[in-house]
Amino acid sequence: MAADVLAPGFWEVGSYKHNVKRFKDGVEQLDDYSKMNRERAEIEAKYSKMLSQHAEKWRAHVDRTVSAGSVKTVWNELIGEAAALSRVHNGLKDHLIEDIMNETTIYRKNSLHTSLLKGPKEIREIEDHFEKAQKPWKKLADKMEDKRTKYYNVCRQEKSALVNLQNSQTDTSVSVDAATKFRERHEKLKEEVQKTKIDYQKTLTNLNEYKNVYMEAMAHVFKMCQEKEMDRSQFMIGIVQKTQRYHAELIRSSQMSGLHQQLEQSIRSSDSEAIKRDLAQWSRVNGVDAPSDWPSFVEYSPEIRNIASRGGSTKDAGGVILTRQINKNEEIPATASNTLPSVAVNTASSHEDVGKSSPKSSSDSDTGTFDSRKHNSTTNKYKTQSQTSSHIQPPPIGWNPSEGPDSPPLSAETPDSAKYGDFEEYTTSKQAIVLYDYAPAEGDEIALRKGEMIEVLTEPDSLGWCTGKANGMVGLFPASYVQCQAEKA
Repeated sequence: MAADVLAPGFWEVGSYKHNVKRFKDGVEQLDDYSKMNRERAEIEAKYSKMLSQHAEKWRAHVDRTVSAGSVKTVWNELIGEAAALSRVHNGLKDHLIEDIMNETTIYRKNSLHTSLLKGPKEIREIEDHFEKAQKPWKKLADKMEDKRTKYYNVCRQEKSALVNLQNSQTDTSVSVDAATKFRERHEKLKEEVQKTKIDYQKTLTNLNEYKNVYMEAMAHVFKMCQEKEMDRSQFMIGIVQKTQRYHAELIRSSQMSGLHQQLEQSIRSSDSEAIKRDLAQWSRVNGVDAPSDWPSFVEYSPEIRNIASRGGSTKDAGGVILTRQINKNEEIPATASNTLPSVAVNTASSHEDVGKSSPKSSSDSDTGTFDSRKHNSTTNKYKTQSQTSSHIQPPPIGWNPSEGPDSPPLSAETPDSAKYGDFEEYTTSKQAIVLYDYAPAEGDEIALRKGEMIEVLTEPDSLGWCTGKANGMVGLFPASYVQCQAEKA
């Protein structure tokens, strides 16, 4: 379930599912409330029967063994209290079945109609309305994203061609014809950059022009959801209040009167205005009042070839180190005789670009070549990063590697898996028990308490960190601090 947790919002494509899920949850609440009252009715029926049997047993005993007089009179009156209490509890059972459960069933039948798909058709209708309102916007948004991707790809190719051109000008072994081809390719890509940029801006303009129509259509469907939720919430508050009155009839002692007064006050305070406030709060998070980061033109920024571990710091990434490139199929080791001087190109980069680049570098994807020194530098980088990253698992207090598999060491490092760590999806959902306490050192981590259960959402990454959910919070934690239930002997 944790893998399917929806991010808050409303205007983004697919975010309307919050409202569909709320409608489904409302249907389940009606069913759960009926189930709860059915169980309470069964308890009251059993208790009423036991009280009745108790009264009959002891009345017969008193009539048989106790002589007539004051003792027998008061004794029978006390036994009569049990019989009367039995009738009270039996009456509560009748109210729960004939009034509460019956009224809930009638409301559900009138408000929700079962379709051929064995589910309320109102849920399917709301989802269809949202999809219909969002379909044109999604089509324009997908087209805009496609144009932006093409624009970014051409920009990367143009940057790569520029580097090749600069290297050819400093390399005396490059022929004049080859240098001319490098120059022609760079000029052609510069023209392609301008063309794709115009296409990207045009689709973005078309998307923004349709925004008002899109907002109006989505707001109309959202209003329908709010009205249905208002009706259901009012019914639930009313039926709870009615149930409470039946319960309050059981006892009126001083011990319980204060509790019921407080409950009555809480129910009275849950009026239509309180429901409206709840609906307004929902709208601010998952409705038409929710903030949204509307699409806008973003200028191309060169990607940073810096592979950062999950949660690692990227503040020191300041530029791109470009070296001579050779064909992948040549497989010639870099030597002093066939390696040209490297050209360092410093590029300004924003924090948002760090760790978000495509798995393929610009030179790999554009020219079919690879950096002759990238592999070794990447390997060394991860060796260093495994010692300095802020997400290296701290050993638990008192842990000794020789103590056995209960506290496994960190997993072996794999640079490729760390390189693509930012693109990992939640593909695992396991229940695990926490073996050691852990206090988070950074904001994206979660606290662990020994003995509690945690839901593991991802397999350990190259540095031995998992993503999990505990106490309603989702974040990173050391994999060696927990043990999945399936792994227990």
